Amino acid sequence: MKQLWKKAGQHPTAAFYALGAAGLILWMLASFCWDTVCYATGRIREQTITLDDTSLYALANMAWQGDTLTAETGDAQLILQPGQRIRTLRLVAQYQTPGTNEMDLYYHLPGGGYSAQLRVWPTLAADGASWEYRLPLITGQNIRLDLADQSGVTVRVEKLVCNERRAWYTYFVPSLWQLLWLAAVPGLAGCLLALLRDAAHTKFGPRKGNAA
Repeated sequence: MKQLWKKAGQHPTAAFYALGAAGLILWMLASFCWDTVCYATGRIREQTITLDDTSLYALANMAWQGDTLTAETGDAQLILQPGQRIRTLRLVAQYQTPGTNEMDLYYHLPGGGYSAQLRVWPTLAADGASWEYRLPLITGQNIRLDLADQSGVTVRVEKLVCNERRAWYTYFVPSLWQLLWLAAVPGLAGCLLALLRDAAHTKFGPRKGNAA
């Protein structure tokens, strides 16, 4: 153990990377175990919502136009109220207005509100006709979809599929953000530790036992 601590002290950046990788693996394992238990006990369940289920959502800055929705401003929102916490969401929709939309999802922590820091970006599903969102372990029950970032956008929402079961191996595929954090944070921590150590060495000088 002493040799291990000594090597970690000699190579702090490598030690931080090892700790970061171990932490990421433990986090992915915890996510898999948590979801497995929640599905087995019914705490989360697969749920398909259409816009006919008017008690399960609310609209903001969007108006009905026949069987489609039209954005009245650049902040068109669909606030989903499914009555359970959401781990995954798949949006099946057809945009009938040319252009691109952010379609970002906002969540909140229990007892908190929405903020730009609590946001999830979609990935295009394999079918090419829907968008998938993965949410963190702890979220509030309601989530907010920003369906359009400009007025006049028309969209037909076919359905929203909540808590679709994921293949087990997908829990152990890190996201782009996780990889970015793993690449950046341990290196920065190692540099900071090296700077602090150099500053302490400059201020206090070498130990007496190491003096020439």
